[in-house]
Amino acid sequence: MRMTKLDLMSCLLSRDHHSFKKFYQDYETFMFRMGYRVTGCRKATEQMILMVVRNIWDQPSVISRSSDRYLSVILQKLMVDYKRNQLLMEE
Repeated sequence: MRMTKLDLMSCLLSRDHHSFKKFYQDYETFMFRMGYRVTGCRKATEQMILMVVRNIWDQPSVISRSSDRYLSVILQKLMVDYKRNQLLMEE
């Protein structure tokens, strides 16, 4: 069973590396497929996933402040936001 938003918040607040690894394993394929649709590039997708996951670990509030219930929706939004910000920086 995949980790829930509440499970992830508990993991982040307790700084539980083992549980965070489980979160990553649960959503790795989902994030790659989503990221690849956004970028069209394997390397850019891997970079995007790394930055999103690092951001979640460093700033758990990106999860807690989301009004969305499902991690999949939150992750999609974080990935699209990352890509949007990257494009804005390139302009």
